[in-house]
Amino acid sequence: MVRQRPRVPKRKRVFIGAEGESERSLARWLNLLCDEQGLSFHLDIVVCGGGDSLAVAEHAVREYRRRRRLYGPFSNAWILLDHDRIEQDRRSGRDPGPEADTENLKLVYLKPNIEGTLLKFHPGQEKRSPAADSAERELRKFWPQYDKPASAEELRKRFRIEDIRRAARHDGGLRWMLEKLRLWDG
Repeated sequence: MVRQRPRVPKRKRVFIGAEGESERSLARWLNLLCDEQGLSFHLDIVVCGGGDSLAVAEHAVREYRRRRRLYGPFSNAWILLDHDRIEQDRRSGRDPGPEADTENLKLVYLKPNIEGTLLKFHPGQEKRSPAADSAERELRKFWPQYDKPASAEELRKRFRIEDIRRAARHDGGLRWMLEKLRLWDG
């Protein structure tokens, strides 16, 4: 009798365009959370090199198309952007919306930026919305050793899934990502 090997579920591929290294670390931490929860996702994360929102979106769209052509379809796709510069980008005609919409890439804004988002992961801070220019200073009150960019491993050691879920109750973008990755329990 031939023993059959247990079937390993195929991982769902998710494309994530990250504005910079900090956003990539956040996405990598999400991937670690998926693994810890036994969820079959592979997050294909691309650092888009910063710049204005449109430049980031254009880079993400090019990489999304290339990787889809080479490796097949994605089950979901989004771009992580800091919210603090979007109004300035829109006023200067650098709105990333139309570019991302051509490929159904959802724009997920970290409010007001990555530091403000990380601040919300600390207990009792989930409703906070500091000004962008003070977010890092506010974060350091709770995380004095914070050094940008914090690695995914540093995020894993500092936060638990409950921390991001608590913050997501007050942040639609975070909640949407957790829902797509089946990490939301709300």
